[in-house]
Amino acid sequence: MKHSEEFDNRGRRSLRRAPNSPRRTRISKEPEERRQEIIETALELLAEKGYDNTNVQDITDRMNVSPGLCYRYFKSKTEIFAAASELYASKAIKQIKVPNSADTPVIEKLQIFIKRIFDFSMSHQQFESRYHEETDIRAIHLDHVADQWYTLLLPIIDQGTNEGIFHCKDIPATTHFLIYGLVHTFHKRIPAAKDTSAYMENFLLFIYDMFARVLEFPVSSFGKL
Repeated sequence: MKHSEEFDNRGRRSLRRAPNSPRRTRISKEPEERRQEIIETALELLAEKGYDNTNVQDITDRMNVSPGLCYRYFKSKTEIFAAASELYASKAIKQIKVPNSADTPVIEKLQIFIKRIFDFSMSHQQFESRYHEETDIRAIHLDHVADQWYTLLLPIIDQGTNEGIFHCKDIPATTHFLIYGLVHTFHKRIPAAKDTSAYMENFLLFIYDMFARVLEFPVSSFGKL
């Protein structure tokens, strides 16, 4: 803000806002709207800088608010980024919806599920590459994502098993093994680079192979990969 310098009749100096200087105004927002803004800003910074290199001050600087505002809604940085991981998982679940029609063959449903996970991850490479970091928040992030994907995969494996196309004795345990195992393995080995396309494409083929092996059906059922 630009100011001009003036003196009063006692010779004391004072500041006066310049005529054309913009006035900073505080924007009042509803609590839930402000909380959501904090979470979305944290999600952006996590993708750009990672968890270790981001602090609450970075979040509030980007929002142009005081650090105390964050602590009205969250007790710690970890709590903020845990909420950010929930937001990321909810975005993923919206994009990875699978047709639930009984007319859709179960192999096609499984392939759609795998392909949409791949497409979502490819479109968020910068964020995904941050998961290789060994931080306390890493497991929280990955479990939020895996929890959401588990709920989508479970009915697919259940259908395939009931139809005799898949073969597994414990459907919930097998689903858990596939999702949590693949999610953590994928992010454990992902390179710390902005472009992880080659790694993701190779891992996609590995996913197809693992599903076929665990569920005991020919990988060729997926068609040309």
